[in-house]
Amino acid sequence: MLKLFRTNTWWNAVVPQVLGWMYMCMREETTQDVSFTKELALFFFVALISISVFGYLFNDLCDVESDAKAGKKNALGKFPFVVRLAIVAVPLAIGLLVWYYIRAGIVANVLFGLQILALVLYSLLPFRLKERSALGVVADAFYGHINPVMITLFTFGFDLGKIVEVVFLSILLVCLVLKGIRNILLHQLDDRSNDKRAGVQTFVVKNGAYPTLLFVNNLLPFEVFFTLALALFMGYYNPPFFVWTLLFFIITYFKFSGWKLRDLPKRQLKFKFLYFLNDYYEGWVPVFFLIILCISQPQLSFLLILHLILFPGFVTKLWGDIKTIRENFKTEDDY
Repeated sequence: MLKLFRTNTWWNAVVPQVLGWMYMCMREETTQDVSFTKELALFFFVALISISVFGYLFNDLCDVESDAKAGKKNALGKFPFVVRLAIVAVPLAIGLLVWYYIRAGIVANVLFGLQILALVLYSLLPFRLKERSALGVVADAFYGHINPVMITLFTFGFDLGKIVEVVFLSILLVCLVLKGIRNILLHQLDDRSNDKRAGVQTFVVKNGAYPTLLFVNNLLPFEVFFTLALALFMGYYNPPFFVWTLLFFIITYFKFSGWKLRDLPKRQLKFKFLYFLNDYYEGWVPVFFLIILCISQPQLSFLLILHLILFPGFVTKLWGDIKTIRENFKTEDDY
């Protein structure tokens, strides 16, 4: 099970990002009822992880045959079919049971139901959206990046009663759509050889690796623009948020030796910035909201420690970035 979490994209990427927006909502809730918020946060976390594990295992269940053709290891392949079904059903049952006790509102319940439906349709025949090119990209972006954040916001009391909330949600949605599309296309690029051998018609297999890479690179400027727009909007109401974002971009600039970028070959530039915004949404944003939460509610400081233990990527990547920056300034040519 520990290995499952370490290798699961949800655990390493989506879960910390989702928790980041939960921490943002908790900052408002903790001023009213700390104990209730702790309980709600715990139930929500368990439901999120359970549905995450269900989606991961259900995908493996539906991919047993195709993975065998591609020579790809499948965690459920060694079990009889009945046992596979039982293994997949357990986390789903836990997730549904815990979600029932959350007593979320109508919007959150609908989104939660759509999350499970999307996970099923993505892998299950005859739908199997993962093999339907652009539809597969949309479905993955929806259940992997967009919808989990929407479920989080509406579970913790977010509403569209004010123009501020509408603007915030609109900008955030664009950011999530762009991030989701970019990540699934990069995943398909990495997995294209296995998909070809298995006869899986993903977007990359259908349209080619290089055109997909160009498409992702063309999306990146828009993603950076809307990320900055989100930071400016959030920073207007909470100035430290923009300062935190600015610090991220400054560190990123020095990590990539930004002053040298004009001299890099164009081909190398196409591969240089593919993942850097993941560090922002999955590391920097949740840690910022946790720090602010701990400042306003010191009794919740244990959450920051727990988060950094469960998701050490922020600290390890930041330390790696600092070492990279030091290496970049070792010779006179770098000054």
